[in-house]
Amino acid sequence: MNNLGDSGGPLRHFRVGRRAVLQSLTGVGAAVFASRASASHMHGAAAVATQAEVPETGLAFLDQHAFDTLATLSEQIVPGSRTTQVPEFLDRLLAVESLETQQQFMQSLGAFERAAREAHGTPWKSLTAEQANALLTKISTQEHSDGTRQAFDRIKGAVAETYFQTEAGMKELGWDGSMTFAPPSVCG
Repeated sequence: MNNLGDSGGPLRHFRVGRRAVLQSLTGVGAAVFASRASASHMHGAAAVATQAEVPETGLAFLDQHAFDTLATLSEQIVPGSRTTQVPEFLDRLLAVESLETQQQFMQSLGAFERAAREAHGTPWKSLTAEQANALLTKISTQEHSDGTRQAFDRIKGAVAETYFQTEAGMKELGWDGSMTFAPPSVCG
């Protein structure tokens, strides 16, 4: 289903069936994904031109707005994520993931964007710390069946798993260099 195997990895939280993704794409997530997907499905010289633009931004999959949203969310969910370059890693990982995983990820970012715009009329990355904290608290305490809560769980899972596999994250868990930990995905 993807280039990294179906068994694990930080983006395993996003793997769902194609039908479920397509049926649930709405709002900002659909618009963000549609603009990115249409660029990736171009043919011929236009596709080559699109690929040539990617290295200039330093981003492999996400556009700048989506990356900034992910970077902001990452730091809010797991402090230290920006220092350890969690958003950059997830961007590169998304570039080699399946279309379904990419769609689900973009839909999840879109859910945060939609929540911020509905509550404050501004993109997530422009929220004050207090506004973001209040929205994260609200979203994280909603029923598990709520779509925005599911988006939170997916983003949180990918960010936390990536962070806690870095040296800084492992040190937070008590690693002192004298032993090795199994990745969090092994723990269940």
